[in-house]
Amino acid sequence: DRVRKGDFGDPRIFSSVFTQDLKPENHRAKNGFDSGPIPDIGTYPINAVRNIFGLEPIEVTAIGFKTPGREFLKMEHDTISVTLRFPGDRVAQFTVSYAAAGTDCYKIVGTKGDIEVNPAYTWGSGVKIAYKTKIDGKEDSKTFPETDQFGGEAEYFSECILNNTDPEADGEEGLLDVHVILAIKESLKANGKTVKLEARHRNKRPVLDQAKKLSLAKEPKHFIGRDSQKPSTD
Repeated sequence: DRVRKGDFGDPRIFSSVFTQDLKPENHRAKNGFDSGPIPDIGTYPINAVRNIFGLEPIEVTAIGFKTPGREFLKMEHDTISVTLRFPGDRVAQFTVSYAAAGTDCYKIVGTKGDIEVNPAYTWGSGVKIAYKTKIDGKEDSKTFPETDQFGGEAEYFSECILNNTDPEADGEEGLLDVHVILAIKESLKANGKTVKLEARHRNKRPVLDQAKKLSLAKEPKHFIGRDSQKPSTD
């Protein structure tokens, strides 16, 4: 919302890092690209920059790396760096990894200032999304309270059903993320070749009125299904 209002001038650059130290028994470690860091945690910076810029990328370039000693990660690349080009020569760069200490942050640089969000994407007990800003040399910061992100999603979606209104995000929003993910996959297969995307435009974007501020729910004492069992070591 602050970027859209022009607090930081014209937003020109987006940069993000989202990493996890994945364990061998995790199911995401065993199924190649499609369970790897891009379809999993790469969607966070992709969706963030698309909505912060209010634009859709027109070019994608991706380079992948394999961390020594992480042979248990059954994928060609456990760390991937992506560059997205947007209309007006705006640029976004992000790196995601399953082979590094956990971190999640992003920074937007505009013509008047910048904003850095850290943590940016995670949730749960003890996690408070926070940001720092610098505008015309003046620094400021804000920390938000713990929020039940999934509870907010469920409440909002229920309201859409009860009121017979279209949700935002909708199917088109997800599809636009998938277009970028597939282009990243194509670029990786071509050893970092730049992939051009069809020009797309989306009128709908998340708005501040959608924000939910539910307090963090208590963890249940009993679990069912997959979550009731300890992870397999097979």
